Amino acid sequence: MPFNAKAVANEFLRLAESEKRPLTPMALIKLVYFAHGWYLALKGEPLLNEQVEAWKYGPVIPSLYHEFKEFGNEAITRLAHDERTFRENGKFIIGRTTPELEDDDAKKVVRRVWDVYKPLSAVQLSNLTHTPGSPWDTTPNKEIKGTDISNETIRQYFLVLARQNAARRHQNEQQPA
Repeated sequence: MPFNAKAVANEFLRLAESEKRPLTPMALIKLVYFAHGWYLALKGEPLLNEQVEAWKYGPVIPSLYHEFKEFGNEAITRLAHDERTFRENGKFIIGRTTPELEDDDAKKVVRRVWDVYKPLSAVQLSNLTHTPGSPWDTTPNKEIKGTDISNETIRQYFLVLARQNAARRHQNEQQPA
């Protein structure tokens, strides 16, 4: 079952806070994108309940972009929220909720992505998403805002990365100490 992108983002924000590491909107969006890609490769199903889009300057998760754009290039200082409208005593009330990621497998993938990618800057993370042959690179019409990157394209790319990582590990195990 796909998860709310804001819940995934909040999991990264909590990890960053626990380690006193600042996260900018660009870094956060790229981390969520990587988690989505690895989850697709490992589980065969999407982590996110929304499409990743190919924008002019890279892959974007639109709800996260809009949630955190106020921070620009500065560190994010709050969690993502969802607004909900509900009826109470005959009146409509708008309330805010903080989405939580409550799936252990999803949390494990987020944690692993965090551990691997946290040393990289936002620019380095962005550069990884622009690698020749990457889903963003191979998506046509990326100059048109709102162009989806298919989950299958993302899954296939991360499956190749997983195979390359496995081959590298195997090769390192064969090296004499």
